Amino acid sequence: MTGEELAEEPAGYGADDPRASPQVTARGMRRRRRVDLVLMVAGAAVLVTSTLVAKRGVYGWEVTIFQAINGLPGSIRPYLWVMNQYGTVVTVPVATVAALLFRKWLLALSFAISGIAVYFLAKVIKEYVERGRPSAILEGVVERETFSPDSLGFPSGHAAVAWAITIIVLAYMGRPWQIAAIILAIVVPIVRMYVAAHLPLDLIGGAALGVTVASAVNLLIGVPRLAPAENTRAGPNTDERDDLPDHRT
Repeated sequence: MTGEELAEEPAGYGADDPRASPQVTARGMRRRRRVDLVLMVAGAAVLVTSTLVAKRGVYGWEVTIFQAINGLPGSIRPYLWVMNQYGTVVTVPVATVAALLFRKWLLALSFAISGIAVYFLAKVIKEYVERGRPSAILEGVVERETFSPDSLGFPSGHAAVAWAITIIVLAYMGRPWQIAAIILAIVVPIVRMYVAAHLPLDLIGGAALGVTVASAVNLLIGVPRLAPAENTRAGPNTDERDDLPDHRT
């Protein structure tokens, strides 16, 4: 190795340390911010479109999908109960506390802001669309949860929370956590149809709301200097130096 090559390697970091290549990290941050921008715009477009469509009524394709899922055997309900709890009102506080325990301040802040924003925006949209639960719209619905007669379905709060958490996890954490979050974000909406809480369009709108809000929060707050793609197997990194925002574009 020549003297020039030695000079190019930052002192104090080994060749395998992602911080040994700040240029790669900077490119990763710029790429991630572009991804968040695209997700925010796309999510907002889907949210607006699904909101306007849902306000007009219920569609045949929704009924077909809903009946296929809702008609699954009741014997599987106990196995799906745990999945049905993901996306409830306690999900975001639990995720926030977990991030705080790992001293990941930006991660905790992102969870908290996204959760609060999703909660209030979902209530506003529900009042605008005024679309009821499946049992209030369709006949022959197998209800596995009890809802008040005036309960509204669009958008799904469970789907919104699940996808908001997923977008944040994709920005902050390693591959195993990312895979788990994506699986939950896909399975939970299916479970919500099974228990007769939502129609498909409710879930699409909820997912779009979660993606839009979480991507906007990532852009607003910034993300850690080290992209998870550069250390894909890692969980929460407890090094506080790496939990600094990067607002470079």
